[in-house]
Amino acid sequence: MKYTIPFILITFLLAGCSRRDATIQKELTGTWHRDYYHTWQITNVIASDGKCQSQVFGSNNVMVSSSEGSLIAKNGVLIQTMIQKSDTNMQTPQVVQWQIVHLDKHKLVMKFVSNKGDLVKTYERVER
Repeated sequence: MKYTIPFILITFLLAGCSRRDATIQKELTGTWHRDYYHTWQITNVIASDGKCQSQVFGSNNVMVSSSEGSLIAKNGVLIQTMIQKSDTNMQTPQVVQWQIVHLDKHKLVMKFVSNKGDLVKTYERVER
């Protein structure tokens, strides 16, 4: 009986996280665009199940790279798993956790924190 209340509180906490994650995942679904130093154009297409395809175009509008993987909301953070990338011999899967700085219907801002410094990416929604 003494463990009943903590168990119920943990259950509500986990249920709240999964509901929030579902809301985040729904908001992520769509096509996102990012300009990278006015030289590269990056487009990410994220499906409702989190599967993600990314394409990078150079200044001459020629695709220079593509990748596939997933971007999944879990416990309020974004888990990016890259399973294939066209321009490298990278070992897969590669997993990165992103903090959500801002997310709405028009903009996604996410941050990766490392001992080498923070990396912030900002994407604008293209279509819904």
